Amino acid sequence: MNEPRRITVLEIETKRFRKRLRGYDPTAVDAFLQEVAAHYEEVITENHRLREELIGLRQEAERYKAMEDALKESLVLAQRSADETRSNAHKEAELILREAHLKAEQIVREAEERAHRMLAETESLEARKRAAVLEFRALLLTHLQALEPFAQSVSSTRAATHPMEPTPENGAERHDSSPNTTEPTAESPHCEA
Repeated sequence: MNEPRRITVLEIETKRFRKRLRGYDPTAVDAFLQEVAAHYEEVITENHRLREELIGLRQEAERYKAMEDALKESLVLAQRSADETRSNAHKEAELILREAHLKAEQIVREAEERAHRMLAETESLEARKRAAVLEFRALLLTHLQALEPFAQSVSSTRAATHPMEPTPENGAERHDSSPNTTEPTAESPHCEA
């Protein structure tokens, strides 16, 4: 497109019209041209000022647009960072929970193993106790059987030497006034096999 040619203030001030018979009053036309030139100069100045202001406003708008873009990018980065932090915290919580479950399972397993060991040890001790009691009972029975002939010989010897003397076997209590009795009996703790 062709832009229309602009008239300058100087052209307006220096413009001369041809004179004709019955034409316009040259003084009025010159005054009007002076007024138009002054007004046109104001318009041009105002137009120039508005163009400069428009340039400044466009630059400021671009600056604000750049700031808006930077803020949007910062918000996106902040959101992404928050999402990553939340995701990492969730993963860490899951890891801690999994480790706690594993530790709890290990503690329970160790406690069960210890309880089984203690139960086995208790059963072993009970078995050893029963075996020791049986062994001790067998030993006592063996000693009693070994002492039986000795007790019978002591009883028969006593019966032969003291026929009227009461013995614990016949149910009578012994009343001996003799303080110096050294004869051992079968029930006496001093008897030796």
